Amino acid sequence: MKSFNCQLKKRIILIFITFLLLISSIFLFSHKIEAQSHHGQSEKQLRVFQLSYALEKEDSFPRQNAYFNNALNYMENMHLGSAIEELGKIEYNSLYIPLYLKSRLLKAHCYEKLERWEAAIILYQNLLKEVPLLPEYVLYLLGRAYQQVNDTFNARKSFLEIINRNPESGIIPILQYQLALLDLENGLWEEFWQEGYTAAQNSPEDKFKAKVLTKVSDVLWEKGELVTSLLYLKEIIENRYEKGKTSFQENLFLSRFQVLKQQNKIEIPVELLLFFADTLYSYRRFKVAETIYEEIIEKYGEQIDLAQVYYQRARAIYYQGEYERALQECLNILERFDQEEVKVKTLFLYAGGLLSTGNRDRAAEQYQKIITSFPESSFAPLSYLRLSEIEFLQDRKVEGISFLKQLLNAYPESATAQEAAWKLARYYTNNGFTNEALFYYQFIYQYFPQSNQTDDALYWMGKLTYADNRAEGLKWYEKLLNQFPDSYYSFQVLPEVRDFSYNLENLLAENREISLSQFKEDYFPLNKSAQLSVYKIEILNLLELYEEAALEIHAALKHEPNNAYLQFLLIQAYAQAGEYYLSNSYAQTLLNYFLSIDAKGIPIAIWEYSFPLYYREQVRKSAANFHLDPFLVWSIIREESHYNPGSESRAGARGLMQIIPSTGEWIAEKLSYQEFEYDFLFEPELNINFGCWYLQYLQERFSKNEILIISGYNAGPGITQQWIDSMDIKDKDVFVENIPYQETSEHIKKVMRSYLIYHLIYKN
Repeated sequence: MKSFNCQLKKRIILIFITFLLLISSIFLFSHKIEAQSHHGQSEKQLRVFQLSYALEKEDSFPRQNAYFNNALNYMENMHLGSAIEELGKIEYNSLYIPLYLKSRLLKAHCYEKLERWEAAIILYQNLLKEVPLLPEYVLYLLGRAYQQVNDTFNARKSFLEIINRNPESGIIPILQYQLALLDLENGLWEEFWQEGYTAAQNSPEDKFKAKVLTKVSDVLWEKGELVTSLLYLKEIIENRYEKGKTSFQENLFLSRFQVLKQQNKIEIPVELLLFFADTLYSYRRFKVAETIYEEIIEKYGEQIDLAQVYYQRARAIYYQGEYERALQECLNILERFDQEEVKVKTLFLYAGGLLSTGNRDRAAEQYQKIITSFPESSFAPLSYLRLSEIEFLQDRKVEGISFLKQLLNAYPESATAQEAAWKLARYYTNNGFTNEALFYYQFIYQYFPQSNQTDDALYWMGKLTYADNRAEGLKWYEKLLNQFPDSYYSFQVLPEVRDFSYNLENLLAENREISLSQFKEDYFPLNKSAQLSVYKIEILNLLELYEEAALEIHAALKHEPNNAYLQFLLIQAYAQAGEYYLSNSYAQTLLNYFLSIDAKGIPIAIWEYSFPLYYREQVRKSAANFHLDPFLVWSIIREESHYNPGSESRAGARGLMQIIPSTGEWIAEKLSYQEFEYDFLFEPELNINFGCWYLQYLQERFSKNEILIISGYNAGPGITQQWIDSMDIKDKDVFVENIPYQETSEHIKKVMRSYLIYHLIYKN
């Protein structure tokens, strides 16, 4: 009892001291706010948050928290009237100003959902007078509410007031964009254009840049400013401001450019013509690309890098399969131009043309010429690879191996050297030369310790040595498990080794013990501006203002670029906004970072965002209908599109499960879809349903063998059957590594890795 009384006294003293500090802060804040600098305001806002949250952590006002949580539950079930009633019970108190602020903002949010805009406006106006926290966001919400009642004067006034008072606020780009939209409504096209571009330039977040510039481009297009519109669209694509929609933007550019070309009176800048040709080339429309390059050479020869465009035209001819004509173009370039960069590229293309026409010896001469004349060029190590391939094609394995070894000696740290070392290691493995194979696996481990093949090399070193030298094999296996716990090959380690070693299952068990509150405490920003941003972000997420939250996070990351908690908040904001592609991408980056420095310090939530269960209902329903493991479906989606429903590959594969239009047409017929269009593949529900039907077809064809199913999904069932017929599939490791298509081999490992990790994360 004495101990309890002592603790109670300490708590009362803490609350009393905190209360005095809080009151003094609020007094100074409220009476001097107009005279203070932006920095001073931020300092005091931060102090209010810190003191109030210190009390809240002690559960100092349980009744008010109960009202607040009740309201959240009501809102979740769309009982907005009841939520408003509960939030109204939380009265102003200087001890819990942030809680009061959140209650009022949520109440206004409920009014907005009910379209009671006048009531929301009154709440925001009162908040500006009552609470000295987040005034820029309250003003922003007030301005948005004014827009809803068509009070553009007060909306503009609110936005301009924030810009003038808080010039460093993370919300500035959104305000500038809102002002641009107001200009657009009033027919002020020039102002809209300038304000919109300024908003994009000021944004630290690429997705917002893409949104704004796309709007600017669309409006300019509608107004007949076709060239300027396309220049903005080109900027979005070139800078990959919205990676998940690059193919959509490229297709839009191509279609609009065709319209522009039909306007005979408009002079098209050469940079747009070049970009048009390059985009056509990337989509394998080589004949049209060649025609555009030809037009550029004829009309703009003095304005361009002529040698480079000649080379691009020759390359387009080559990929049409017109090798003889491509060879003539290459010879023409080599005679006319002396630039070393173009010369070596052209020689490499010329050698490739000779190889494609069956002139292996002449091709070899050109590759040797590149190695001798341009040893510093990146094409020199590539030429060694080609020489090796030529020798192997003629069954001269000794000579082929010799060229690979020469490459390693001359360029040991190049990416091409890694490829050569892997080829040597696999050759010696398949032919039973264990010591030689181990040497080249170790070469990869030594020179490329963090590459995408280092884990593969460690596994094969363990596999090749374990039977004869258990201790040596165990050493390599344990290196693999410790350094790459999430690798596909970490799951292939022998059970007797894996079960008694530290593995991913053990790691995930430890990660489950790390709470988000602990993670937040461990990685809370040190910079005060970033700390204040965290409090703002939590409120913005509560109000479902995810775009605003993302901008605020990016602004905070300027102060602490590598802060793990800020990056986690960004992942969370994108996921809540339905931007699954971005969330998954950032989550994987953060997970890789932790695996490289502190694998035991990862909260399980980061794993869950890296291996998410998005589109849960559609996946579970379709997987059940077609008798599939839903985790296999999620793994396919993760590796095919990274949860981007608008994804489109260069080969035309579309949607979450990357279905080729012709395959989609076939599936539509099998499922009796009467009116199928290729664009339907971008619809998540249909795409998942079609993908699951196809997986069931492969599952039946390949007797539920996951590796063969994934191979069939990537390379096609016919080609996969050919590999089964010509290769030994008893040892699945050998089969996967010896698949002739490296893309398919790597894809199998990626999907199987995801599949196994999904089962570990969600096994309960």
